[in-house]
Amino acid sequence: MNDTLKMIPTTATIVVANILPSGPAFAVRLDDGANCYIPVNVVRSIKLTVGSELEAKLVANRYPDKADRTPWLAVHVAPVKVPVPLATARPVQYAMPFDQFDEAAPTSALQVSTYDKVRAVMKEGGVWTLAAMFEEVFPGRTRGDGLADYNAVSAALRKMFADNECSKFSFWRTSEQVKPGRDWFTCYPDRADVDEWEA
Repeated sequence: MNDTLKMIPTTATIVVANILPSGPAFAVRLDDGANCYIPVNVVRSIKLTVGSELEAKLVANRYPDKADRTPWLAVHVAPVKVPVPLATARPVQYAMPFDQFDEAAPTSALQVSTYDKVRAVMKEGGVWTLAAMFEEVFPGRTRGDGLADYNAVSAALRKMFADNECSKFSFWRTSEQVKPGRDWFTCYPDRADVDEWEA
């Protein structure tokens, strides 16, 4: 791709996955799970939190050494919607059961996103780690051969938590850890059984 085409913006919905103390942020595209870098000046233009869903204008990352991990650079972002409180949220109705979704050949009437699949599994119940949910939604895939899909599952779980659609339990092994060693997600925390929490 020539340099002129790389600078033509594309629009996508993204979810903020991390905000660095120095100011920039990272997000994940909801359509394909690709990582996006949000520079400090764009972050400062809008109040961002982890889990924020944004409509973004993206250009290809112009730094070749970083483009393999983070292929997109956000040049403009705007909020997509205000989160709906859990008490007023309505369940999503699907045209077919989750187990009949065909990733290889989606129909034109039903284009199912990773977010929709994760949400359907979460609403069925259980306690899920990111790895277990990835295996459920993309059977037979590994994080290594499906990093974009793995990131999309992660973004979906974080978005559900940010929108108060699920609960998250976090485990810290020591007080010196900067982030938890493991997170578990569930839509029904009052019904979660200890045996659902894998080691």
